[in-house]
Amino acid sequence: MCCARRASPEDLKSDEGVPDGGDPSSADRVVMHIQQGILNGRLVPGQRLIEGDLTQSIGVSRGPVREAFRRLEALGVVAQTPHKGACVRALTRQEASDLLIAVEPLSGLMASLAANQIADGALPADRMKKAERWLRPYLGGEEDEAHLLDQRRHFYDVLMEIGANSQLPSLLPTLRIHVLRLQVHSFLGMEDRRRHLKDYAEIASAVLAGDAKRAEKAMRQHIHRMRKALEALADSVFPRPTRLED
Repeated sequence: MCCARRASPEDLKSDEGVPDGGDPSSADRVVMHIQQGILNGRLVPGQRLIEGDLTQSIGVSRGPVREAFRRLEALGVVAQTPHKGACVRALTRQEASDLLIAVEPLSGLMASLAANQIADGALPADRMKKAERWLRPYLGGEEDEAHLLDQRRHFYDVLMEIGANSQLPSLLPTLRIHVLRLQVHSFLGMEDRRRHLKDYAEIASAVLAGDAKRAEKAMRQHIHRMRKALEALADSVFPRPTRLED
């Protein structure tokens, strides 16, 4: 099973950091290039972003590259260090925990909104068919090892799409969540992965049943369990916090 292919990446891709409307500027193009590299796993936490490489591959000058770095740094997915340049940001243990604490209620709301849309019959017939097609494969609790990160990102993209709230995409830091997945997924054990798949099955079941309360509860429990799983990881998974100079 290849869950990542149930919807077009062009339909569900992240546009964080890219203004709406009009043709993309040079800086927009750099932002989208880096975002896509993170989403497809080509760029990983801790990896350096070389200005010269980006100017050549995208065909822009250094000014737009630096502007893109500033935008992505504001989103928390790029870190810039004097004399070292920019890199995809890796979260400290505390930052990872804080992110999941902040994300838990928003993710619960996302699942609740999706369930409500189905319960209210608010989705047009063609959108309802797509929702069922997107979510039903998760009910089996199967894992596609070759596309694992896409599978997990796709699950959240689908719920966001079904919920159809115009403001939630700008509030939920989906790109930063994906960076955290990239950082930790290879360190999680099989039991953690099985638990996550069971969580997805429970969330998908509640959403398709139009049970908003159950969907929200299942999602919040999933995020809470994820935070506990991260707490058990070795210190080597996370960078050391930067100490402020006195």
